Amino acid sequence: MDDELVQTRRAVHRHPELSFAEHETAALVAARLRTLGLDPRDGIGGTGVIADLEGGCRGPTLLLRADMDALPVDEVAGRPHGSSVPGVMHACGHDAHVSALLGVARLLCRRRARLAGRVRFLFQPAEEIGQGARAMIEGNALEGVDEALSAHVFTPLPFGHVGVRAGGMLVGADMFELAVRGDGGHAATAHESRDAVLAAAHLVVALQSIVARETSPGSMLVLSVASIEGGSATNVVAPEVTLRGTLRWSLAAVRDRALLRMEEIGSGVCQAFRVVHELRLLATVPPLRCAPSLAALLADSANACAGATVVDPGVLPFSEDFGRFAELVPAAFCLVGAAGPGTGMHHAPDFDIDERAIGLTAEILARAALARLSGDATPER
Repeated sequence: MDDELVQTRRAVHRHPELSFAEHETAALVAARLRTLGLDPRDGIGGTGVIADLEGGCRGPTLLLRADMDALPVDEVAGRPHGSSVPGVMHACGHDAHVSALLGVARLLCRRRARLAGRVRFLFQPAEEIGQGARAMIEGNALEGVDEALSAHVFTPLPFGHVGVRAGGMLVGADMFELAVRGDGGHAATAHESRDAVLAAAHLVVALQSIVARETSPGSMLVLSVASIEGGSATNVVAPEVTLRGTLRWSLAAVRDRALLRMEEIGSGVCQAFRVVHELRLLATVPPLRCAPSLAALLADSANACAGATVVDPGVLPFSEDFGRFAELVPAAFCLVGAAGPGTGMHHAPDFDIDERAIGLTAEILARAALARLSGDATPER
């Protein structure tokens, strides 16, 4: 099974697709599910895929979710299974999630008679831009679902460690775009233009004061400007610059104040430089809270796996739009350690995983599903 999981992961890794463009990946998923005798439904929420496995007798419906999208990152050269698409890479591990959930589907299909209820396998698009879960929910992917589980390979933890936590685990996030508009002009007479580049540079620095000088160290807040786009020539003052980034938070009040200050600082700085601004939120991901009974289920399932050690990772500054599902049904999420020789950090060009984490992820989710649908428990409400 592990060799098959690794080969599937590498096949997906070689053909990464950006958010809402996961057509080849979705087709691979649907084809694999059909070989298991399932009847997948595709096009859910754009490019999502779901398939239901009916157990041997009646019971609750448990959703198991994997995300499918890649990132606009150029992978380091020289890897035999590296990306074949310039500028696009599975730099977070979603290729491993696709492979692991297909492995879970194979394991559970062989044990269908032992299931008291239904398993819904959900392969989600567009997690990286915080929009895929909402799109699938709007496509009725949660209809009839009682509970949900998911997992993420995680290189800050060594292989064998599994992060599980009841209650708050991951923070909320807002993906923002801040446009700065001037009028451009000739670089030789920049003093006659309203310079959007200069204003944007000051904005990048000024926005950091929201965290560094306006937020208590005890209140979790991270503001990252991750992209600056504007201009195309050395002798033209760009008329417009766009900043893109994320705001991460654990408390709604802290988030609301930060957004207010972003608007006020944007207005003040741009007024000083005689340009205008527009702040727009592209997506919002809620904090992820894990239902205690389901977190315990994942911990028990991980502890039953040979060589696995369950750890409490604390509340982490990462975000996951699985939180959208957790707002609507009881849910839990675990982090499967994937650090090893040559593995980099998530979202970096040198990111990779210890591929043994794929099999461990599949085993944890399969054990959890079998335990949850044993007929001995009732859905948590």
